[in-house]
Amino acid sequence: MEGLMDWKRIIEEVLEYREINQAELAHKTGISTVHIHTLKTGKRKEPGFSKGLAIINLHPNRNELLKI
Repeated sequence: MEGLMDWKRIIEEVLEYREINQAELAHKTGISTVHIHTLKTGKRKEPGFSKGLAIINLHPNRNELLKI
């Protein structure tokens, strides 16, 4: 993964694709709603590896994001 990922965009795409809200994303990933909110608003630039992977695993273009 080159450079910083656009977590705001990634989270928005996951929410839209899965038709869920931030609370449901938090439940599915085991990440707090506060952590997801801070990523979505840009207050936090990067999640930890396992948290980022949990979000990416729900993304419609998972393989592209991971460059698999």
